[in-house]
Amino acid sequence: MKRGLTTAVAAVAIMTGAAGCTSGGSDDAARGGSQNTAAKGQNIAAQKACADGTYTWLNVSRRPAVTDMAVATKVKRGGKVSTDGVETVARYTVSVRTQGATLPEKQSIRSLAQQAKPVVPLADRIGQTTAYDKDKDSSYGEAGLPGRYVMARAYDLVEADFRYACGDETVSSGHVVTWDDAAIEIILACGEKLDKKASGGAREAARLGCREGDRARA
Repeated sequence: MKRGLTTAVAAVAIMTGAAGCTSGGSDDAARGGSQNTAAKGQNIAAQKACADGTYTWLNVSRRPAVTDMAVATKVKRGGKVSTDGVETVARYTVSVRTQGATLPEKQSIRSLAQQAKPVVPLADRIGQTTAYDKDKDSSYGEAGLPGRYVMARAYDLVEADFRYACGDETVSSGHVVTWDDAAIEIILACGEKLDKKASGGAREAARLGCREGDRARA
């Protein structure tokens, strides 16, 4: 699966339904703006929640994140290798942090998906983690070359900041953490150069698990 690291530096506004949001004030008020701005935020708080607000996304980033890894001892040609023995090296949780209006969390993630355009759907269950279920997710293989092997699991992590406006008023802002909801299972030989189509997760695993000078890191 082809993966890459991309960053969107321009803000993108996306129209969406926002039934159920209530306002806690404008961004300006949250930053200690003028009393007039704060009053406008209070007025929005008293109004019925908007149903056709606009998301503006900023600092959208995508990067490969290795969450579990094991560096094997030397394996003989034909030896068995698997991800069964990987250990946690990083853990991520789906989250939507919001300041101001309360927004439906899955709605925010769906809006982000319109901007990030993931290959597979983004994880959208709040509190979901990248915890590794070895009984379901372990991969197995046979060593094609003798030498050191790295086994790992990775995700394409997606993060972004947002502002949400009802009409001309920004009523909420926040930050989303999620990922392409499909783990990348990795078994690689440090002595073998990675294919040009290798995933970003595989390249990150080689960087973390192989030694300086190994062909997998070249």
